[in-house]
Amino acid sequence: MSLWRWWPLVVTVMAVSGCYHSSKSSTAPEVPAGQAGAPVSVPSPTPAPSPSPVQALGCGLPPGGGSGAGCPYLDYGAFTDDINKAIAEAQNEHPELFDFNDGYGGLSWRVLDRKKYYDTVKFNLERMGYCAAHDLEEIGVKNVNRFNEQFQIMSSFGYSRWGAGSYRATCFPAWF
Repeated sequence: MSLWRWWPLVVTVMAVSGCYHSSKSSTAPEVPAGQAGAPVSVPSPTPAPSPSPVQALGCGLPPGGGSGAGCPYLDYGAFTDDINKAIAEAQNEHPELFDFNDGYGGLSWRVLDRKKYYDTVKFNLERMGYCAAHDLEEIGVKNVNRFNEQFQIMSSFGYSRWGAGSYRATCFPAWF
């Protein structure tokens, strides 16, 4: 018989026998608990749990110092794609905010709760690392204090507004 045939059995026996190791210290005699000379068990301090990392929302910037007045309209907002993504996430994660039987073309659905809709889109932008603020008419978005962009993410008829049509202005410097 070759050794190769027995090697799995030998490895298994060695592994199992290593699991049942028992040794008693021979340095001191065993003394029953409660008698003089018996070892005293001192509870070890419980280590403080390490705090779980908290994911910060938003960009962490202070107010930008702008007034929010006289903000020019540029051709296209730099944050438009992320606004679209934040609206799509709102529709996917909170379908109760929309009437999907009442559309206004494309993916523009009737919004059933304006405040929750704006709050949800703002939260989604903050999860992406943006700072965002809204007044239930427009939502401001920034990731630097040099500028912020304004978007109107809901039409006057009560439907979600997407794409380049939602962009309204860019403020220099950011107003929030």
